[in-house]
Amino acid sequence: MACGGFHPNGFTVHHMGRTNATACYRELGAELKRRREAAGITGDQLGREVGWHRSKVSRVELGHSEVSAVDVIHYLGACRIFAAEAPELLDLCREAESSLGYWIGRHARWMEETGSSLIYHEATAARSLSYEPLLIPGLLQTAEYARVRLGRAPMAPAEVDALVRTRVERQQVLQRPKPAWFTFFVHEQALRLQVGSPAIMHEQLLHLVIMSGLPHVQLRVVPSSAGEQAIFGGSFRLFEFEDHRPLVFLDGVAIGLFLEDSDYVAEYRQLLPGLRAVAMNEGESRAFAAELADAHDRGSQSNGAIYELEEEHP
Repeated sequence: MACGGFHPNGFTVHHMGRTNATACYRELGAELKRRREAAGITGDQLGREVGWHRSKVSRVELGHSEVSAVDVIHYLGACRIFAAEAPELLDLCREAESSLGYWIGRHARWMEETGSSLIYHEATAARSLSYEPLLIPGLLQTAEYARVRLGRAPMAPAEVDALVRTRVERQQVLQRPKPAWFTFFVHEQALRLQVGSPAIMHEQLLHLVIMSGLPHVQLRVVPSSAGEQAIFGGSFRLFEFEDHRPLVFLDGVAIGLFLEDSDYVAEYRQLLPGLRAVAMNEGESRAFAAELADAHDRGSQSNGAIYELEEEHP
């Protein structure tokens, strides 16, 4: 059983029970298992097909056993899946084999924070801490807020609908029977930036207030009044796992970067004391978001402090 201690920066660190399963191999193993089960094949059947002991099949699917691209091809072949039908698994295998301590995960087109890699690690983490300087975090976005963000990209309505649906379905991680712990540090400017109409922002900010009332969800607003002390760079997410090393996710326009090397992760851990020191507490943060929601409901521009995100025109 894993046991942990309290890290000086306020984030729990687990010291025992940790395995050597890297994040890439865990993700690869989980996806291979999903493909096997979808094909209706048992672990014993797959083992006989590829010449592996049942224990190796289990280790591979848990991410405890390193596998090569050839191993993955054989595994998929036993599931009657051609390698050409699963190029993303071979790419992930090559990333895992490289052992660089970081790797790239691709997003769904035009939608940040929507790659399958992020969804997997987000769903398996015990704790998640994030910092967002410009936008409402993806896990806390309403469908209409997300739709406005997507409306700026050249996509067919059906494609927009599919991506919005993915974003909403991903948020189910907050509603599980035994959810992880989530802390969202959100800069004040992200709450003030008007995405869409005042009605959309009113709904979005009320949703933020409601979700931050969940016992496992903590909202901390980073105030602009703190000046340069409120600057912590771009958005990032730090995941803690019960039995594995922590992982940092950096979001980009088309890709996400995952950092697992302890030196890389340490750089982001060092930001946490400053974030905790400058951010409003939970009660103040909820009250602040509620006040902004009321301002939008009144159609107020709050003395010009609520900024509008307008569509770009050629």
